[in-house]
Amino acid sequence: MFPIRRSIRSRLLMQHKRLQTVKGAQTPSFRDSPVPVIYFGGEPVPPKPGVMQKIRERGIYALADGREFVVHAVFRGGYVFYTPEDWDLFGPHAYESTADGRLLWNGQSDQWRTEDLIDTGRTARSRSRDNS
Repeated sequence: MFPIRRSIRSRLLMQHKRLQTVKGAQTPSFRDSPVPVIYFGGEPVPPKPGVMQKIRERGIYALADGREFVVHAVFRGGYVFYTPEDWDLFGPHAYESTADGRLLWNGQSDQWRTEDLIDTGRTARSRSRDNS
């Protein structure tokens, strides 16, 4: 093999290139960089509906048909809805809500949504045993 002779000229060129890349890395020009436009084709997708309306814990809400429910938030997100009688007697819930605000009865989708609930302004008593 032939011995590699390092010349001063190539060393200076390498140093110059290194300085250029360092300078470029120090001062990025975001204004000069193009912003990519992403096109998926078809009509624009409408944004997802917002998070379901904020409902008061233990708030008493009514549906348009006159039925009233006490609302209880659950740890997995969403709410369960008790009739006032079932709330007082620690009975089972009548409805539960999904993340998108639909009401489920016995696990089946119903015609009602959380947006259909009317706040009566009343609040149910706490279910704790000490009645606080």
